[in-house]
Amino acid sequence: MGTSTSQLVTLTDTGNANLMISTVSATGSGFSASGGSNVTLTPNQSATVSVYFEPTGVGGVQGSLSIASNASNSPLTIALSGTGLQQATQNLGTLSANTTSVNFGKVAVGTSTAQLVTLTDTGNANVTISTISAAGSGFSDSGGSNMTLTPNQSVTVSVNFEPAGVGGVQGSLSIPSNASNSLLTIALSGTGFQHSVALNWQASASQVVGYFVYRGSAADSLSKLITTADTSTSYTDTAVTGGQTYVYAVTSVDSSNVESAQSAPLTVSIPNN
Repeated sequence: MGTSTSQLVTLTDTGNANLMISTVSATGSGFSASGGSNVTLTPNQSATVSVYFEPTGVGGVQGSLSIASNASNSPLTIALSGTGLQQATQNLGTLSANTTSVNFGKVAVGTSTAQLVTLTDTGNANVTISTISAAGSGFSDSGGSNMTLTPNQSVTVSVNFEPAGVGGVQGSLSIPSNASNSLLTIALSGTGFQHSVALNWQASASQVVGYFVYRGSAADSLSKLITTADTSTSYTDTAVTGGQTYVYAVTSVDSSNVESAQSAPLTVSIPNN
């Protein structure tokens, strides 16, 4: 009594279509759950749910974990059980983090960045950390899981952000343990952005059927970005990388498939962020 422990349940979409989990809930005195709710799994993809037991009295307890989804076997029910014991000593470990939140700022799509979180046993007993998990699109973690800290000992967790798309993302880092504060949660946030170059040019005064766009690292080494002439007089290049310089040129092509000379080159330098 007065402590809590956790175990992980892995949920997997074993069908051939996407599976949407709506709610994950635990019933029974002292049982609770976190993670897995409002998640969509693709075929063969998995998600983990942390199930906690914090007994409120001495003796055996029965409960259940219920997972509601759009699957054919919804709700999926898992039996829970545990036994509360009278604690012989009040010496408890306390797990502390050097931060309550991690903000990655702006990160380019297709790249990743990492920040370190330091966990320290600030109590007067050993703390055993279970499996640490990061939730939220693009967030992941490594290090610190399944280890025991002695009082005043620390460990670092590397938290990574690799945005899958443009826009802000919220998430969390969950650190379950047998400490007095059995679930330590750290807020995660970041914004994905994508570099692009928007090109515009005046229409040809001649009768043409379209335009080709060329790109390269120098004016004498340009290659076509599009293989079919485009009738538009604009083009947006999203396949660019921060910190690089690109040279662009445009040609026109007539109905006889005769291509003009390249336009004067345009040099564009992409910022790092």
